[in-house]
Amino acid sequence: MPSGPNLYKIKDSISNGLEVLSNKSEDFIEISKLKYKLHFEENNMDNLYRDLGKELYSIFKSNGRIDSSLLDYCNALKKIENRIKNLDKEINKVNRSK
Repeated sequence: MPSGPNLYKIKDSISNGLEVLSNKSEDFIEISKLKYKLHFEENNMDNLYRDLGKELYSIFKSNGRIDSSLLDYCNALKKIENRIKNLDKEINKVNRSK
């Protein structure tokens, strides 16, 4: 059985270990909260970018004027939109033939 001074050393060691663990846990929780807030803000930015892109493409489709640097993106979207329509037609054709 540990003697008095050794018992105090063990107690102090455990106490110090728990304090360090507590501090690290608090740091981990704080970092997790900050990362969550960061992710939330990044998602907000992504949503705004998507909405901005939808609005821009809507203007493009209605033959509105847009900056020429954005025209390539709009033309690429138009091609993809046409491929999607064609694939949808093919799917409907296959479904009707069954």
